[in-house]
Amino acid sequence: MSFISTLTNVTLVDRFRVVVITTLLFSLSNFSILVGQEVGFTEDAPAAIKRAKLDNKDVIFLFTGSDWCPPCKKLEKEVLSEKEFLEEISKQYVLIKLDFPKSSPQAPELAKQNDGYSKNFGIESFPTLVLTDSKLVPFAFAGYEEGGFLNYLELLQNARKLRVNRDAKLSAAEAETGEARARLLDEAISEMRQEIIGIYYGEIVEEIVSLDKDNALGLRKKWNGAADAEMRKIIMTDLLMISRIEKPARAINFIDEVVGQFDFSSGELLEIYQWKLNLIRQLKDNAKMDLILDQMINLEGVTGETRQRLIVKKIYLMVGSGRRAQAMKLLDESISEGMGANYLNLAKGSLFASNGEFKQAIECFDTALENSKNNPDIRIDLIGAKADSLYALDDQEGALRELDDFSEDTQMPADLRAEALLHKAMIMRDQNRTRQARLAENRAIETVESPKEKAEMQKIVDRLRKKVGG
Repeated sequence: MSFISTLTNVTLVDRFRVVVITTLLFSLSNFSILVGQEVGFTEDAPAAIKRAKLDNKDVIFLFTGSDWCPPCKKLEKEVLSEKEFLEEISKQYVLIKLDFPKSSPQAPELAKQNDGYSKNFGIESFPTLVLTDSKLVPFAFAGYEEGGFLNYLELLQNARKLRVNRDAKLSAAEAETGEARARLLDEAISEMRQEIIGIYYGEIVEEIVSLDKDNALGLRKKWNGAADAEMRKIIMTDLLMISRIEKPARAINFIDEVVGQFDFSSGELLEIYQWKLNLIRQLKDNAKMDLILDQMINLEGVTGETRQRLIVKKIYLMVGSGRRAQAMKLLDESISEGMGANYLNLAKGSLFASNGEFKQAIECFDTALENSKNNPDIRIDLIGAKADSLYALDDQEGALRELDDFSEDTQMPADLRAEALLHKAMIMRDQNRTRQARLAENRAIETVESPKEKAEMQKIVDRLRKKVGG
């Protein structure tokens, strides 16, 4: 064989070897990629969890009923069977399938394994996907979602960002203390679902609450609001009991001590202060009564009609303790603060009426009536008070006209219109106009709407007739 011939043969052989070796290397490379990624779901949970820890991957636990659950079948068909979905999601997650078939056979060991994980994660519906880190701490849950595999892929990838954010914030928190640490811990878990936080992140929540024990950052209320509210409810029950069974001075001291230790809401403080006011009234201490009422009036969030009613309460207590002039001065000062002081004008008019100054009383009632067209509850009180003042001035027809006008105003609630008719009947009875009074009472019964209200109104009328004899 010539030299050239030999060289040509060797070259052909080498080329063949190169092709074979290249093909082999390419195949082995692809094989190693597939082994490293483990595309798709496995039912071998322990092996998959071990791999997740080695590769530092997150885990998806799929709880499904493959042969009976319609949304499970839809999820499988629309999402989980798509090759592109499986390849992409397997880059970030190790996938574990935990099936709960009803008619298909399943090995006892596998059924036991799946049941254990179901109980561990508290699974109540199918399909459920539990997304955890490599240590099996959940950060998100998912179920069936419409929109195809691309939409579902985005959903799971976005869910993983919760874990990435969690770990970044927790890592940053390691170098911090106090408020800075509390903020970072809060940011680490805030975006996760509340039921996940409550079950799996209790220690973090407790630390946040302890770091913000005075609620300076608003985090204690955010994370411990429900527990604090329940505790306050228990404490308020105890305070109410003590205010009833203890001597006033001792009960007041106890209330003051407790209020200083807990962050009660304005509504809760109003209730507590009312108990305290009742105790102070037993001691007949005017200065302390004024002080507690001022605290109630000036509580944050106490505005509008609530504030007016508290001022009126203070005024009546002042009058009752012989301080009428001071009460009238307080009324005038409070009214001058602005328009719409309907309860204050009602109180001022009532004080004038109680002193026989009926014309001044009517002026106060009229002022309030001008500003209370959209408030039926205060309006009926004003109409009644004005009618009584007119009647005291011997203007009986004027009094009845006021009550008639209100009772015929269909914009007013039926029960209040019936109340005006009963008021009219009482004036008529005082004039010995019994027949007209009975007609007004019957109209009151007819005015209310429901059978229950009619029965209650009939009882009121019966008691009234029994009392006055006719």
